[in-house]
Amino acid sequence: MTWPARCDEVLPRRADGPVVPWAEFCDPDAEHLRRCAQEWQRRGGFAHRRAGIVLIAFRAGWLGCCATVPEIHFGLPLPALSSAGAVLGEGGRLAGLRFGDPVDDGGDGDRSALWWRETEAFFAPLARGLAAIGGPRADAAELWGNPVGLIGAVAARLASAGAPGDLLGTARALRDATGRAGLLSLRGTGDDWTARRRTCCQWWRAGGDYCAECVLHDSPARSDG
Repeated sequence: MTWPARCDEVLPRRADGPVVPWAEFCDPDAEHLRRCAQEWQRRGGFAHRRAGIVLIAFRAGWLGCCATVPEIHFGLPLPALSSAGAVLGEGGRLAGLRFGDPVDDGGDGDRSALWWRETEAFFAPLARGLAAIGGPRADAAELWGNPVGLIGAVAARLASAGAPGDLLGTARALRDATGRAGLLSLRGTGDDWTARRRTCCQWWRAGGDYCAECVLHDSPARSDG
């Protein structure tokens, strides 16, 4: 199998399970968001009350970037994040995203800006819902650092798997389109570069490993046990 078909092997882009409209999943008055947060709290054994909430933002940002960053890089039709469906997994977790027809780019040629419009429309209702159930403010970097910062994680995973093309250039173009460039550090050139998120997913609180692009990579408090 060759690129870009290999994206489905390298990244989590397929999931099975019941599907609910994204607006319903993000609605703080519906059951899905609170149940998902509770499931993350249970799985991580978290005492920190916001950890499970922030992990939903991380998961959504990761799935959104996995579904769209390769499409931007390879020039493929862009899934319509703004009208995604949420695939529910065990315990009500967000297991995946389901899409209808690709979004029309309108022929303006600025696919990075199109990507951000779709991503922002996708993530904003989630941020509002998470804030309403006890998370950070809806405009907080702690939430928005996920769809922005995980651009770099997806691009880096594709690069490490041998995907062709200038993945650093793709990551930079998408990061810059967000207007929140400070949430993703991209250092290096050519084939020698690193990506670091500037916000934390909170999974370290469960005693697990740190993410490869962890913001705590140089923290004195970090311990790699």
